[in-house]
Amino acid sequence: MTVDLRFLLMLGGAVAALWAFTRWRLAVQAVLVLLIVEGAVRKWVVPGAQDLVYFAKDVLLLAAYAGFLAHRRRRAPVAHAPALWLALALGAAYGLAQAFNPRLPGVLVGILGFKAYFWYVPLLFVLPAVFPDDAAVYRFVRRYALLAIPVGLLAAAQFLSPSSSALNTYARASQDAGYVSTFGSSAHVRVTATFSYITGYSSYLLVTAVLLLTLLAVQRWRWRGQLALYLALAMTLLGMLMTGSRGPVFLIVLLFPIYWLLAVVRERGRAAAIGRQVLVLGLLAAVLGYAAPDAFEAFRGRAAGRGDVRSRIAAPFVAPFTSMDEAGFFGFGIGATHQAAAAVASQTLPYSWLRGDRPEVESGRVMLELGPLGFVLVYFVRLYLVVFALGQALRLRTRFHRALATAAFLIFLAQLPGAVVFDPTMGVYYWLLGGLLLTAMRLDREAVRAAAAAAAPRPHRPMLPVPVPALTRSRAAWHRP
Repeated sequence: MTVDLRFLLMLGGAVAALWAFTRWRLAVQAVLVLLIVEGAVRKWVVPGAQDLVYFAKDVLLLAAYAGFLAHRRRRAPVAHAPALWLALALGAAYGLAQAFNPRLPGVLVGILGFKAYFWYVPLLFVLPAVFPDDAAVYRFVRRYALLAIPVGLLAAAQFLSPSSSALNTYARASQDAGYVSTFGSSAHVRVTATFSYITGYSSYLLVTAVLLLTLLAVQRWRWRGQLALYLALAMTLLGMLMTGSRGPVFLIVLLFPIYWLLAVVRERGRAAAIGRQVLVLGLLAAVLGYAAPDAFEAFRGRAAGRGDVRSRIAAPFVAPFTSMDEAGFFGFGIGATHQAAAAVASQTLPYSWLRGDRPEVESGRVMLELGPLGFVLVYFVRLYLVVFALGQALRLRTRFHRALATAAFLIFLAQLPGAVVFDPTMGVYYWLLGGLLLTAMRLDREAVRAAAAAAAPRPHRPMLPVPVPALTRSRAAWHRP
């Protein structure tokens, strides 16, 4: 039965890949929706074929990339960022060479690692060609952000259900091999919504919160016509509490003043927007505190019971130096510390090819895999994107484009010490925001050109003069005797 199911899924995947090649613009958007519902399919629909569902979005993206390349005349112009393109090219070449590192247990581990690092980078080039104008971008971002409402309702149902409920399960190979995480201070579960694990849902919540704040900044935090956005924001904030993860909450608190300065204070009509913003946030806090006190208490109890805040904040900055000596100059190879490496390696003991334990944070794992040279290439790109996005947020001409650049800047800044490679959910969203940034740059240039063309005075077109020979003949006739 399982074999038949897997065969049908592979056949359906082949058909979907063909569709993605021919309709690559829609396929890219469909992949982003699949990213949300993928975990639900793995947990509840086809638990016996989780690996096929996991790689479905990657296959569809590959077909969409091929469709994009097949339509060369429709590609959007690439932004002028030579240092970024050079660093990405060097990083990809170095990563490909690292797939054959002799310290790896097999080439399959290297291929898996290369996918984790570079599979979603082409979104930088594809996204600007997906959306033809501002209306298409805004419509997609708004609809995508509003998906937080049904996702949040499922998370609330999980929070109110016991840990033994069918709603509360993870995507894993064996349903008997794991457990469902709960809050230390209560019996409530730490929710995952439609995602496979808590980490993926937490990444989704952070990106969704930034997108919602972006849309509200564009609308100047008005009430009329934006109630759905406020409901989605409330469900997103509630979801952060119900996951029990301190990271998204901490990052939102840290990033909000930067967002406030870039997307609200700098814009026209800031006084009214700030007043509406304070009122809305106050009402949201009051409503959530009244309607979901258990979520607040569960999160507060877990956060107060953990005393490792300082060490966890410092770990991304310390781990590369502690892993450098162990890694050597070339590291253990790309993918050596990947969470799925043990499943594709032929070693008896998982990660026995490493000298010691895997670091918990991504920066240490990148150093361990790629060595100092690869580490510099990877984090140069991340640092460059932070500076580049900030420059565009300050430079672009229209409010909507500046807001998109601000959203990209906030995610790039948050993920500078975060997980982009080893968190597949954040990996997709990270390069998605990069693609939206380049899309905003293209549309902003087009808007400026259109405005300049509309404002330019039209050339004066005088009436056609009478031909000179005819005029001469006429005057000569007047002077005839």
